[in-house]
Amino acid sequence: MTKKSLVVISILSIVATYGFAIIDALANPSANQSGLPFKFGSYALFGTASTNYSVLVLDIAFWFVVIWGIWKIFLNKSKSKK
Repeated sequence: MTKKSLVVISILSIVATYGFAIIDALANPSANQSGLPFKFGSYALFGTASTNYSVLVLDIAFWFVVIWGIWKIFLNKSKSKK
């Protein structure tokens, strides 16, 4: 794995983490926590918001592994077509 692909996968995992958290918060407005698959953010509609950073790092690591796996599958499929 090159540095460039590592950076791309890292950025995509951070974007996926926050993207799915926003989608989760919009899909479940009555819930007071957001994040997929781990709930790292808590909020109140007209109140404060807080973030559990250890769970946030765990969530980013989860999405890193998922995206890395998809990346590997994509590379193997593209190599087999040649």
